[in-house]
Amino acid sequence: MKLARSILRYIVELARELSDEGGYQRHLKRVGRPHSAAEWTLFIDRRLRRKYQNAKCC
Repeated sequence: MKLARSILRYIVELARELSDEGGYQRHLKRVGRPHSAAEWTLFIDRRLRRKYQNAKCC
């Protein structure tokens, strides 16, 4: 039973990281702001800008 809970907890944490929820929670802690739609938009916009601003060549 403990093994099943551990595996489930791991899967949930992995899903949070893949969906950017983990990074968003760390961002909220770092800037000291509460969750809001505007804050989520700001976080995602900055993340995507950093990810795609450098053009990749061939």
